[in-house]
Amino acid sequence: MTTESRDATIYDPNRGQVDLNRKFPEEKKLWNEDLHPTPLARRNWGSLTFFAIWVGMAVQIPTWTMGSLGLFFGLNWSTTIILMLLGNAITLVPLLIQSHGGARYGVAEPQLTRVRWGIYGAYFPSLLRAFVATGWWGIQSYIMTEAAVGIFLVFSGQTGVVLNAINHGSATPFTMALLFPQLFWTTFAVAIVAQIALLYFSPPTKSQPALKWFIRIAAPVTFIGLVYIFSHFMGMTHWNFTPITQIPLKVEGHAYWIAVLGFLNANVGLWITMALSMPDYTRFAKSQFSQTVGQLPMPLIMLGIGVLGVLTAGATIVLFKQPIWDPVLLATVYLPAMAKVPVLLGILGLTFSVNILANTVAPAYDFANTYPKYITWFRGVLITVAIALVLGAWTFYGNAYSFLFNWLLTYGALLGAVEGVIIFDYAIIRRFKFELADIFMSTGRFRYWGGVNPAAVIAFLATAAILFGKYPGSDLIFANSWVSSFLIGGAIYVVLMAVWIIPKYQPYLKGNLVKGYIADEVKEMFNEVSFMYNPSLVIMTSASI
Repeated sequence: MTTESRDATIYDPNRGQVDLNRKFPEEKKLWNEDLHPTPLARRNWGSLTFFAIWVGMAVQIPTWTMGSLGLFFGLNWSTTIILMLLGNAITLVPLLIQSHGGARYGVAEPQLTRVRWGIYGAYFPSLLRAFVATGWWGIQSYIMTEAAVGIFLVFSGQTGVVLNAINHGSATPFTMALLFPQLFWTTFAVAIVAQIALLYFSPPTKSQPALKWFIRIAAPVTFIGLVYIFSHFMGMTHWNFTPITQIPLKVEGHAYWIAVLGFLNANVGLWITMALSMPDYTRFAKSQFSQTVGQLPMPLIMLGIGVLGVLTAGATIVLFKQPIWDPVLLATVYLPAMAKVPVLLGILGLTFSVNILANTVAPAYDFANTYPKYITWFRGVLITVAIALVLGAWTFYGNAYSFLFNWLLTYGALLGAVEGVIIFDYAIIRRFKFELADIFMSTGRFRYWGGVNPAAVIAFLATAAILFGKYPGSDLIFANSWVSSFLIGGAIYVVLMAVWIIPKYQPYLKGNLVKGYIADEVKEMFNEVSFMYNPSLVIMTSASI
C-alpha cells in the first residue's frame, strides 16, 4: 500500500468496514461514481433485507423444478432431497466468503475480482459471470411471460387448449409459446420493459431503495402460490405420501453416480453465480453480522421449496403417470378457477424479483466495469438485456437433460475455476485483507503482469482442460463439475501464487500459506490505534481485526 493509498483508506473497527476518502476520476478505465466504495453512511441493509432477498430468490420456479429433475433422472425422493440440501450447503460456503469482501470494502464483485485477476484481467471472470447471468435473465423472463400468458388464457377461457396439448404429451415450458406465439412474444417484450423501468428508478448510488422495498413486498406474497399448488395436488392424492415415497430408484452402477454427482452439482450451479455476485448487494450491508445472519438460512429456504417441488412432481406421477415439472402449466390447467389467477400472479411476482436481483443488477456492474468512463451501471443494464436476447438461453429450459447437463453443469464447470481462484485468494492467500485504494489505480499493487495475474489465467485454463477433456473417468469429473473445478482451480492458483507470483509481482506481501500473505501497512491499519481523517468524518480506530 503506497502512502497515497494508505492515507486515503478509512477503517471503522466497530463495524469492521473499510472506506475511501478520495475518488479517482483520473482513472477513467477503473473508476466512476457507481463503482466507488459505498460510503459507510449508506451501508444500511440489515439482516432482514438479506433474508428477504433469499426468500425472494429461493421461492422461484427453477428451485421448484429441481426436485422433479431428480425424479426425472431416476433418483428417488429421499436422495433428491438430501442432494438438494447438500448442494445448497456447499454453495453457502463461497457465498459467505465472497459476501464478506463486499461488506468489508463496500465494492461490487468486479472490483473485488481485480485483487485476484489483476485490474484488467478481472474483465474476463466478470464478463463470464455476466454472460451466465444474462442466460438466466432470458430463462426467468421466459417464465415470467409464461405466467402472464397463463393469466390471459384463464380470463379468455382458453386453458382447455393447453390441457389438450398436455394430454397429447406436450407438458413442457415450451407448450404455451408453441400454442400462442404472437401473444407469448408480445408479452415477453412487455416484461422486458417493466424490468428496465424498475432498475431505472433504483440506482446503486442511492442504495437501490425501490429494489429493497420491492423485495420486502414480493417475498411473502410469492411464497403463497407455490404452497397452494403443493396443497392442491397432495389433496388430490388424499395426502397419501406412500405412493410417492415408493417411486423407486431407477439408476444403478456408473449411471447412479453420474445422476448423483450431476444432480448435486446442478443444485450448486443453480445459485453459484449469485454466490459470486453477492458483493453487489453486501456492499450495502450495515455489518458482517447483518449479511451473515441474513444469508445463513438460504439452504433451508431452498430445501423447503425443493421438497414442495419433489412431492408435487411425485403426485403428478401418481395422478397422471408422468411428471409435470412446470408449475405454470399446473396452475393454469389444473387448479380451481378461483385460485388460478392469484397463484399465477404470485409466480409472476417472484420471478420478476428474482430476475432483477440475481440476473440483472450483477451483470450490469460487470459491463460498467469494462469501461467506466462511458458505461454507467444503467447502461450496463441495457447491455445485459441485449445480450440475453441474443443468447436465448431459455431454449435450454424446455428439456430436462439439456437444462441440467448443457446449461447448469457446463457453466458450473467454468465458474468453479473462477471461484476457486477468487475464494482461495481471499481466504487463504490474503486472509480477508488487501489494499482497497489500489483496485482503482492503474499503477497500483494489483497490476501484476500488464494488469493481468498470470496465476489466475493459468489456473482457469488448466482446470477447463481437465473438466472438458476426454479420458477414462472424465464423465464423472464433468458430472461433479463445480466441485471438481473449484478445488482444482483453487489448488493450482495457490501453488502458483506462493512459488511465483508473490515473490515476483507482490514481494511486499509478508507471510506464508499457514498465516497468509499480508502487507505490513495493511496489517497496521487493521490493528493500530490512530486517527484517520476524512473531510467529513474523523474516525478513531482501536485494536481490532
